[in-house]
Amino acid sequence: MTKRARKRSWPPAVLKRIAELVPTGASASRIRDQLENEALKGQAEFSVREIPSLRTVQNIVADFKPRDPSGPWSLAGAASSVAALVMPVWREVVAYTQGEVSHLTQAEAEWIVKIRRLAPEPYPKGLSFWHIYLLAREYVLLTEREKPTTGPDAYLAYAPWESLEAALRYEEALRKKRIPARLILDLETEEAMRTKEEASGRKTSEQ
Repeated sequence: MTKRARKRSWPPAVLKRIAELVPTGASASRIRDQLENEALKGQAEFSVREIPSLRTVQNIVADFKPRDPSGPWSLAGAASSVAALVMPVWREVVAYTQGEVSHLTQAEAEWIVKIRRLAPEPYPKGLSFWHIYLLAREYVLLTEREKPTTGPDAYLAYAPWESLEAALRYEEALRKKRIPARLILDLETEEAMRTKEEASGRKTSEQ
């Protein structure tokens, strides 16, 4: 975080929500308006009073937004095997952001290919295309700033989305600080754990 953004310790839920909205292409002003709207409607895990000022949101957005001068990715010059991995993610990103993000960068595409080859299982058993995009952006941001990528590396190595056991193993490793956390705290793992626990409970009751 920048020095200004660090002056106060903002709730993790606020930072996570901002980090989720940055890839949609929304401006800092729109992001802050959305945070406030969600808090007022009781749809957020934070209160209106916990939302940073617009200037601070701008600083946080800058921290989560890679410069990435690699340029737009295109099919021209890409192998068909690479394009087959990139294009479904591109389609999902355009749909999810409602066109605010209209293309992937070459750096994002390179990471998407690596991630999809490591985690080829399709959603819901595997990672969603949007989650793969967020991981790719995290890698671009970290490598661009010459920071270690051990957080997302460990996430992919532990594959917490594969099963409840894998999710618990990942959470334990994080809790005991055996591995570093990702740049953005990953609450999707907790959601997956709850879903699998419910499914496990249903299966037990049916036996």
